[in-house]
Amino acid sequence: MATFSAIAWLAAASTAVARDNQVTVLEKSGKVEAALAGTNVWAAAQTNQTLRIADRIRTGERSRATLHLLDQSTLRMAELTEFLVEPIEDLPDKPSFSLSKGLLYFFHRDKPAEVQFKTRTATAAIRGTEFHLAVAENGRTVLTMFDGEVELTNAYGAIQLKNGEQGVVEPGQPPVKSPAIDAINIIQWCLYYPGVLDVDELRFDASQQSALQNSLDAYRSGDLLAALAAYPEGRAPVSESEKTYYAALLLSVGKVDQAETLLPTSGNLAYALRELIAAVKNVPNTNGPQTSADSATAALARSYRLQSKSRLPEALQAAKQSVSLSPQFGFGWARVAELEFSFSHTKQALAALDKSLALAPRNAQAVALRGFALAAQNHIREATAEFNRAIALDGALGNAWLGRGLCRIRRGDVS
Repeated sequence: MATFSAIAWLAAASTAVARDNQVTVLEKSGKVEAALAGTNVWAAAQTNQTLRIADRIRTGERSRATLHLLDQSTLRMAELTEFLVEPIEDLPDKPSFSLSKGLLYFFHRDKPAEVQFKTRTATAAIRGTEFHLAVAENGRTVLTMFDGEVELTNAYGAIQLKNGEQGVVEPGQPPVKSPAIDAINIIQWCLYYPGVLDVDELRFDASQQSALQNSLDAYRSGDLLAALAAYPEGRAPVSESEKTYYAALLLSVGKVDQAETLLPTSGNLAYALRELIAAVKNVPNTNGPQTSADSATAALARSYRLQSKSRLPEALQAAKQSVSLSPQFGFGWARVAELEFSFSHTKQALAALDKSLALAPRNAQAVALRGFALAAQNHIREATAEFNRAIALDGALGNAWLGRGLCRIRRGDVS
């Protein structure tokens, strides 16, 4: 399960330093819009688009974006986030930005970056490699420092934060330090959650099936983001099966809290999704009884849980059990291929991968795995094309960025 760090590593390895305070849109999913300086006209942002001083970018509901800053750092925007590129004035060597609202996760793999962020209630002068910034609608600012140090100031006071510390600024109040933080819960929205739900195990009536058909078709093709986009806007799930399905879609864009709230309190499939969440967070799953052995979804979720405990042979067996129970389960076959590949079982991995892509050709994880398989056979150009295709399907998939970067390094392209 790749985290956002792989994307950040690749961005830093493959992009040259810019000379002015500009930002590049590295990837996006859902509704992402930009407005040029001095205008209030919002238009769809494009991958590789350059944002310059006084340009703005925002994300819509169930949407995310990744930005590459001029100092080789990478910034992840959550849904409903608005970001402004500021001019560099007092600190010419430090990029400066404003966050009107929303969530940002900043990562720099190399030396500590010096960057300044402004909100309606505070200014943060940061020297570090990893932090999280949250701004509420009323301007309440919460800055969490994972690695580095920051001076958080406003007209009422100032505090210094270091590794593992968090500062909170309420409107009209000085900054204060908050209690100890739980890093995983803070950044869970930008972690990667793979598909584990076998929709053939859900029970929909005729009206639900009709309303959700486009979304279900996209899901079966392996395209989680398209499945979420095709879910009828404004629709409230009307059954436990639909709640479980919608929760699985929300996980694909990191809406973990909403997914957990939506999931039924009982049931094998709901428990399986909670087990996946626990595996990604690396915490015990205390929500209900152990899953039964007669569910492809449960077996696949258990495979990820076993991997999180470094029990890879058992994880492979669980994945195989998943496809034995549901031979048409594309996500299950991709998981089998991934684990077989980890054991250097090339023949078995390729056979499982072929089945996966035949069933779910738009599964970004499987497409990226095909890239790694091609790279292992020294077919670097073809592998790069597969990694590019995986990124186009899901720009948040760290494995795809990592694979493409390794291919570039293999070709000697490290500019």
